Amino acid sequence: MEKIYATSLPSIKFRKNGDKRFKKGHPWVFSNELEDTPKYESGTMVSLLSDNNKIAAIGYYNPHSLIAFRELVRSDLIKDKFIEERIKKALNYRARMYPKEEAKRLVYGESDRLPGLIIDLYGESCIIQILTAGMEKLKDKVVDAVEQIVKPEKIIFKNDTPSRILENLEKQIVLVKGGDTLIEANFLGVKFHFDAEKAQKTGLFLDQRDNISILSSFDFKEKRVLDLFSYFGSWGIRALNLGAESVTFVDSSRYALQIASQTAENSGFHNFFAVESNVFDYLSSLISKGEKFDFVFSDPPAFAKSSKHIKEAYRAYARLNEKCFRVLNKGGILVASSCSHHIPYEIFLNSLEEASSNSKRQANLLFSGRQSLDHPILLNFPESSYLKTFFLKLEE
Repeated sequence: MEKIYATSLPSIKFRKNGDKRFKKGHPWVFSNELEDTPKYESGTMVSLLSDNNKIAAIGYYNPHSLIAFRELVRSDLIKDKFIEERIKKALNYRARMYPKEEAKRLVYGESDRLPGLIIDLYGESCIIQILTAGMEKLKDKVVDAVEQIVKPEKIIFKNDTPSRILENLEKQIVLVKGGDTLIEANFLGVKFHFDAEKAQKTGLFLDQRDNISILSSFDFKEKRVLDLFSYFGSWGIRALNLGAESVTFVDSSRYALQIASQTAENSGFHNFFAVESNVFDYLSSLISKGEKFDFVFSDPPAFAKSSKHIKEAYRAYARLNEKCFRVLNKGGILVASSCSHHIPYEIFLNSLEEASSNSKRQANLLFSGRQSLDHPILLNFPESSYLKTFFLKLEE
C-alpha cells in the first residue's frame, strides 16, 4: 500500500466539542459528532479535522452509517506497507500467545488497528471477513498481505455477516485461493473438519478457547454433561477428553450436530448423544422428566443485537439459565455465556442472579472469563469487549 497524505484526501470535520470521545482514544466518530456529513461515496478514505481545522486522523468514511468514520492512523500520513505491517504485528502477537495452536484469530478489527477486518487462521487455511465499505475497498491489499506474510494454501472470503447490509455491501462467500471451502485444523488438541461455506461466522468459536481450557480444573469422571447451543461441540468434546461419562449435544442446526458427532467419533468417543432441538423447548422437556446433569454448558447466540434489545435479552438469559439451574444435580456446574457487547458484565450477572433466585438453587461464582487472548480488548474501545463466561457451582 503506497503512502497516503492527509492533505491529498477529501476531509470531514468535528463539530465544536465533538471530539471528546475521540480524544480519549475511541477509534470511531459518529455522524452527530461531525460538523457536516458530506455525500462522499461509502468507504472513501478521508482526513479528519479538528474543529480548528488541524488534522486529527486518517480513516474511512460512510455517510450512510451512524458510525461515520473509522480511524486508521492518528497522523497526517499512512505509510507504505501499512496493512502488511499491521498484519505482521498481529501475527507475531498471536504466535507468542498460542505458539502451538493451528486455529487462532489473526486480526480482530479495531483492536489490531484494522477496522472492519477479521482474519482467522485454520492450519493452512485463512478465512477473511470484510465488515465495512472502507475495508472492502482495501480487500485486494489485504489478500496481497496475507499471501506474503501467512502464505496459506486456501484463502476464503466469508462475507455473509448482517453488518455488510448496513454498509450497503452484498453478502457473499468467495474462494480466493485453493480448490474448495473444506477446512481442517486442530483446536485445543482436537482435529476439526468442516465446510467454511456451511459454518457460522468463520467456523469455530475461537473466542472461547481460554474458557474451555479451564475445564481441565474440574473432575469429569462419572459426570453427565449437557452441551447447549453446542454448535461443533468444542465444550462437550473437551469434557469427553477429560473423562465425562456422557455428553449430550443440543443445537438447532443439523449440520453443526453432524460435525460435533463426527469430531467426537474421530476422537475415539461413542458416549455422546446429538439432539436437534430448540434449546428452550428441550430444557423444558428435561425438567418435566426430572432429568439431571452434573455439568451444563450454555453458550447461546447473541440475544441483544442492539441496545434496543437489552431488556428482552436480559429476560431471555434469565429464563434460559433458570432452566439450566433446574436440570443440574446438587453441586453441579453451570458454565453460562453471553456474546453480546450490548449486555455488559453487570447486567448478565444480574440475569444469572435472577435465574438462581427463580430456580431456588443457590450458586457460588467460581470464575468469570472473557474472550480469548487472540481477541484483545482495546482499552478505550468498549465495543471490542463482548464475551462473558461465568462458572457457577450449585450448593451441595
